Amino acid sequence: DNSKEIIREIQTNRTWDPATHPLWLIFEVEGMLQIRPEQYAVAKHLIDNPGHIVQLNMGLGKTRVILPMIVLHWSFIDQNMITRLNFLSPLFMEAYEYLHYH
Repeated sequence: DNSKEIIREIQTNRTWDPATHPLWLIFEVEGMLQIRPEQYAVAKHLIDNPGHIVQLNMGLGKTRVILPMIVLHWSFIDQNMITRLNFLSPLFMEAYEYLHYH
């Protein structure tokens, strides 16, 4: 039911600190989205534990929310580091098109 999803989105509270991650705030505004608590939890886990793997279901914002959050974090936290993304072949075009045009 669409009304339940809308109510859930309206009631979602930010669980991360914009002062700590100001680029995420810009990402939210420019993307017209809100980072959900579960997306923040996954991104934080992956940032705090480099090399860890997390399995998520479809539709939870892996490519369009969590991945850009991690890229923004690692791209600007250390100017001497280069961020590289690896994709499975079947996912490459979708990820490329989204990340290239947004």
